[in-house]
Amino acid sequence: MSRPGTVAVREWGGSGAPVLLAHGMAAHGHWWDRVAPLWSGRLRAAALDFRGHGDSGWLESGDYRPETWVEDIETARAALGWERFVLVGHSMGARIALRYAALHPGRLRGVAAIDFLAELREDRPSRFSRARRRPQPVYPDAEAAAARFRLEPDGTVLSAGELRALGLLSVRPSGEGFSWKFDWRALGVTLEPIWPLLAAVSAPALIVRGGLSTLMSPEEAARAAAGLPRGRAVEIPGAHHHVPLDAPEALAGALADFAASLPA
Repeated sequence: MSRPGTVAVREWGGSGAPVLLAHGMAAHGHWWDRVAPLWSGRLRAAALDFRGHGDSGWLESGDYRPETWVEDIETARAALGWERFVLVGHSMGARIALRYAALHPGRLRGVAAIDFLAELREDRPSRFSRARRRPQPVYPDAEAAAARFRLEPDGTVLSAGELRALGLLSVRPSGEGFSWKFDWRALGVTLEPIWPLLAAVSAPALIVRGGLSTLMSPEEAARAAAGLPRGRAVEIPGAHHHVPLDAPEALAGALADFAASLPA
């Protein structure tokens, strides 16, 4: 585990416009492994792991807040030496990206928010809401943990082998066994409805919805784009909620087009 307070950042290189990629709840930077290499240097891509996720540190208090992860984006930006960049977030990372955009308008050339839950709904319980009531799980070995790996929500075009490979990237040694590279306590974070925040996002913004998503409806995507002063929406056909995993080529193309449309 990284030391508390540290934020892991991974770069793919390239000399184009800087693009920082932010993952969703319980995920990590490897969610972008299928997307970033497709830019082949046209964009300078990097991905961070939010604290409590991936190879970043865990908070000793376990008191994770959206502000924690907004700070992580700023930490990653400073570590990369970027003055202005394009910020891309998926799921929970999309919510954090929009919050960062509202707080740091001068830092961003643009922001893209991919298939996120705009507000919590009691009629749409998730596996996370059930898991929140249980302690951090520990498994006897990495294979046993990977066998329990599931996406949330679980719709995807990935094969069982591809899911297993992602699961193996999502575990770490823990005590006498293995657990997730994710602090279970982060599931207790409070997520307020995103709608009031949108008007404060002054940068050009792109809302991306997976065409098969059960998390974000077409109506919610349209409402989010309309609530942004400079927003628009696109849909990626054939993709479930985890668009970076399901449709990397289409997503990479949409994000490259968005970056190319932004003023310098």
